Amino acid sequence: MSKILARHRWVVGATITESLVDEDRNIRRFTATIRGWRNFKIYEGNDVDTDFIINKVKEIRNKIDAGDETVFQKV
Repeated sequence: MSKILARHRWVVGATITESLVDEDRNIRRFTATIRGWRNFKIYEGNDVDTDFIINKVKEIRNKIDAGDETVFQKV
């Protein structure tokens, strides 16, 4: 079970949740709520790159703002 470490407001229109998934291996998961749409999985791993996370959230937010519904398709 994961433990929520923080909720970040690094991007306008989004809340990024940082969770600790595996304490022994220090694996973190970042999910985002963007423009009210929840549970976008942004990153999971132990090499946290905040620039990557911020850019990925901005990319999704901009697609939502442009009406691009491909962000809602499960990959």
